Amino acid sequence: MARKPASRKPKTKKRSGGSGFGLSVALAIAALLIGGGLGLYYGDALIGRQDIAVERPATAPDLAARPAAPSPGIALPQKPAPQPAPEPAPAAPEATQPPVQLQPEPQLASLPPQEAAPVPSESNPPWRRNALPAIDSGNKPRIAIVIDDMGIDRKRSQRALTLKAPVTFAYLPYAHGVAEQVRKAHAAGHEILVHLPMEPSSETIDPGPNAMLSGLTPEVLAERLAWNLSQFDGFVGVNNHMGSRFTSDAATMRPVLEELNRRGLLFLDSRTAPNTVGFRMARDLGMPALQRDVFLDNTDNHDAVAKQLSETEQQASKYGQAIAIGHPRDATLDMLELWIEDVQARGFVLVPLTAMLKPVPPPATAGLPIR
Repeated sequence: MARKPASRKPKTKKRSGGSGFGLSVALAIAALLIGGGLGLYYGDALIGRQDIAVERPATAPDLAARPAAPSPGIALPQKPAPQPAPEPAPAAPEATQPPVQLQPEPQLASLPPQEAAPVPSESNPPWRRNALPAIDSGNKPRIAIVIDDMGIDRKRSQRALTLKAPVTFAYLPYAHGVAEQVRKAHAAGHEILVHLPMEPSSETIDPGPNAMLSGLTPEVLAERLAWNLSQFDGFVGVNNHMGSRFTSDAATMRPVLEELNRRGLLFLDSRTAPNTVGFRMARDLGMPALQRDVFLDNTDNHDAVAKQLSETEQQASKYGQAIAIGHPRDATLDMLELWIEDVQARGFVLVPLTAMLKPVPPPATAGLPIR
């Protein structure tokens, strides 16, 4: 007789009869066979449906605005395809929000063919045609403020447009909606530069799509330059975004400056490297050229910006004029909003960048070195 399972009823109730046990075993085996067959059936059915998967959203380039056939070898930024809007998260207090970091668009496409730019007339090149009306500063020291990296952080870029002075804005050509942003800046009464991406010394830093790189051929550099200059219009010239390596290389800088000169544009050397050749080479080519005197916000806090604004005033007092470069950051904009009215009340004149191309009034103190 078979041993009873431990989970069965108490021993006082014995089960008898071999035929009953045999029947139970037969039923159990039949059940297993039937169940296994069903399992195989549904298992096959599920295996047959493994090709049905959740479709991942694909990113596709938005080239509607540029339908021309691409040419090989040149990188062009793309926009990702529209994605479903996520549930809005509660906004953090403004003071706790970190500054927006530049994140160049990671996807690149081919650059469309570029047409040769028209050669401007001698009497009315773009740097004159797109300049703001002249400001008569008399013998007062002049200061030009340039805000770089415009267009990426749209919130702070828009805030910068409200500064009550003829500030000059340098827009990154790969920023989303850059042409419309530039139109608003023009409407607000500001001069515009193309903030041209150039190769930095560090290989770990990305200057952005279509940057000027020293390892590229002259043909590729020309096509990249043409693309960067075609993203919006109405600008007076170009200044370098990064570029500590590129602006230090005379062989690569020369053809870029020659093309800018041919187009009738000015060049502002941001002086991101102590051995830059940009300003001197542009001046030797006979094109309108300027260079930065003070960086306002290498350190992003109010006290540091205030100190650099004071340095800008000292430079302007000593040499008759000064050019300061900053960025659309909260600390920088906060201090500029406070400083702009005060500095003008103290006898300085805030001017657009092109005003610096006119003769400098003699400094108030005699015997100072000529710059």
